[in-house]
Amino acid sequence: MLVLALAVTRPGLAQEASNVSLDASEQIFSVLAALNAAGYDTGLGADTGEPTREQVRALLAKEHIPVLPDLQKFYAAHQIANDSAADLGQFVSLALLLGPPPEFKPTVAMQDLPPDAKHVAGLIPLLKKFYQQADLIELWSRVQPRYQAEIARYSDPVRQSVTLSDVYLRSPSGTYLGRNYHIYLSLLAAPNQVQARIYGSDYYLVVTPSKELKVPEIRHQYLHFMLDALPLKYAAEVQKKSELLAVAHNAPALAPDFKADFSLLLTECLIRAVELRMDKRPKAEAEKTAQDLAAQGLILTPYFYDALAEYQEQESSMGVYYKPLILGIDPDDVTQQMAKIKFAPAPKPATSNAGPPESAEDRLVDQGDNLISQGNYKEAHDVFESVLAKDPASPRALYGMAVVASNTRKPDLAEEYFKKTLDVSRDLRLVTWSHVYLGRIYDLRGEREKALEQYRAASVTAAAYPEAWRAVQDGLRLPYGTK
Repeated sequence: MLVLALAVTRPGLAQEASNVSLDASEQIFSVLAALNAAGYDTGLGADTGEPTREQVRALLAKEHIPVLPDLQKFYAAHQIANDSAADLGQFVSLALLLGPPPEFKPTVAMQDLPPDAKHVAGLIPLLKKFYQQADLIELWSRVQPRYQAEIARYSDPVRQSVTLSDVYLRSPSGTYLGRNYHIYLSLLAAPNQVQARIYGSDYYLVVTPSKELKVPEIRHQYLHFMLDALPLKYAAEVQKKSELLAVAHNAPALAPDFKADFSLLLTECLIRAVELRMDKRPKAEAEKTAQDLAAQGLILTPYFYDALAEYQEQESSMGVYYKPLILGIDPDDVTQQMAKIKFAPAPKPATSNAGPPESAEDRLVDQGDNLISQGNYKEAHDVFESVLAKDPASPRALYGMAVVASNTRKPDLAEEYFKKTLDVSRDLRLVTWSHVYLGRIYDLRGEREKALEQYRAASVTAAAYPEAWRAVQDGLRLPYGTK
């Protein structure tokens, strides 16, 4: 109802882009209306200048909603008390994969839902009742002016940001047919949150109320939308530089996902460098920021920042220039440069809601992951085994044991540990790769249908991880091990 297609005309091209939308989602509205009625109070009272949440809560409080006690019990049982982003995020993940009301039928098989969405999928039957009993169709209609006003506030800045990104990357129109970038504005959630997701081949960003427009975050996800596919196209060139992942492994502040997927790390570094160039910050300031990002573990940011100066002086698009850009990386030079930089320590939680600090278990699992990357499988096994002796349900340790078993030709044991990982993990990377590895195990056994089930399950979330996405596409096309 509230789709505002960002008709972005590329300079010199007659066509317009229709693969970016800024709108509101009735599914997200319905899920969050139910949560607010059920006790979701995070961020209430914050001054955002946007009163819709309070008004909707007041209207719902006047209604007699028979299913409300069950909703309250459900939310209380599933609330993540020490992490407000994860608490909201699990319901955002579910809402993004629901069909329209009043059925709210999941758009993927229930067993293929991402782990956080699957954890709260029991909300669906309650949501169906709440939608009818609270007359959400009428309430949704009443709040339309509020959503239209917020869309209008974002529209021009987002359009400009997308246009400037396209101009910088020299992106030809029509390149991204079949893929879409959806920006959803949500007025019923805690303020100042931005939730990014990639499901299938589509990108999503859910933005909650804030006085300052979240345009930098919208641009960052859009740059991912534009650039994530390039490491797949130039996989051979990227692979030649992947030895640098060993350097990044030494960065305490770098997230595990980047340490596990070189393509993901490379793209994040390129995006950060593009942002520095697009913002036209003073050279000394930009170079200092690039060095700071390298100290955080984004080790290729300084290289890309310098290399983009030459890119800007020529006329090829990023899609064409990407190959020489990657071939220009000198692993020895980057390693030498990083030897001069002191890595930043792991960040401490900014607030009590940011989750617990890194534990001894986390450090041990990091050590085990590093040992796997070095091919020291026996030592890695011993490390993961020591973690599981204290915490038998540690997802990363279970996954580590599975990878060790897989690489030491113990497929039955690997299968057991990958299945255990799927039972307990809510980490998208671990879940995605567990499905991929299980698919490969079944392919090697000649169980093609079981393998395809695993690849399809992985395909829901694999696009966020370039190497996993390539593995899924390969597995869907041909059985693993086929020459």
